[in-house]
Amino acid sequence: MMLVIYGPTATGKTDLAIKLAKKYNGEIISVDSRQVYKKLDIGSGKVSFSSSVEKYKRYWIVDGVKIHGFDLVDPGKRFSAADFVKFAKTTMIQIIEVKKLPIIVGGTGFYIKALIEGINTLGIPANLNLRKKLEKLSTASLYQKLAKVDPTRAKSMNQSDKNNPRRLIRAIEIAQYQKGKASNVRSDLNTTYKIPDTKYLLLGLTAPNDYLYKRSDQWLGKRLKKGLIEEVQNLVKQGVSYKWLDNLGLEYRWISRYLLSQVTKEEALTCLKGDIHDFIRRQKTWFNQFKKNKIEIFDISLANWQVKLEKKVDSWYTSNYDRR
Repeated sequence: MMLVIYGPTATGKTDLAIKLAKKYNGEIISVDSRQVYKKLDIGSGKVSFSSSVEKYKRYWIVDGVKIHGFDLVDPGKRFSAADFVKFAKTTMIQIIEVKKLPIIVGGTGFYIKALIEGINTLGIPANLNLRKKLEKLSTASLYQKLAKVDPTRAKSMNQSDKNNPRRLIRAIEIAQYQKGKASNVRSDLNTTYKIPDTKYLLLGLTAPNDYLYKRSDQWLGKRLKKGLIEEVQNLVKQGVSYKWLDNLGLEYRWISRYLLSQVTKEEALTCLKGDIHDFIRRQKTWFNQFKKNKIEIFDISLANWQVKLEKKVDSWYTSNYDRR
């Protein structure tokens, strides 16, 4: 039995999860591909600045609630969806064993999908020799190569994926491993990389784009005041490469480019806001993917949305608690 909360940036997912964890005796598992990294606290938006935070190895206690999934690996290290699912499965079992409710929360839709449904490609091992060769190529060259070995996958990519070298390299790696048939076998789920059958409630948080853009701009402003630029400077001083930071995208990409004098501060912030807005729109496309998982969507711009959401959670929790 687990509660899952998905939503784009600036919907207040973590604050909601903390509130529900207190009410239903739960612990949180963060589902964010950047929050797994140590020292990427401000840029990845781990918690609000008004929260009380205690940091421990592999988890934080935020406002009295344990959040798993922060600070799992050092910056620069690879962390895949398969790594996340393995971590989440183990952590869920630990949470259930102490008779608490696992609350899965985040905005990385692919990780949530992988956790709920399982994805066969997660079991495909990394080809380090191939990666070293591919890492020397430009994103345009990588996309051309992918189009040759797996044209279906290449055509399905959005603009962000086409410009993401990590995703392009992984797609090529998968295609070569399966001899060009990666797209055709994706429906064969590998149960090794999915949670055991369990009752879950999947909640989605959303709002009109302009509403979320305004909130995300305000959140960016707060993070800049709290030391976002200094965080990136410190990462570089500690040996984290500009290339790796650029590949992370969003805050780390544009602050890095500003520090390298490739853009002015004003240009960096303008581009960053635009990229965050694009990211919000892409995150919202996952709602369609989750329809078959019977996602319940709540518009945070409407009055009484929290009352309706908590009523739904309470009904689900009460009806399933005795059957756990």
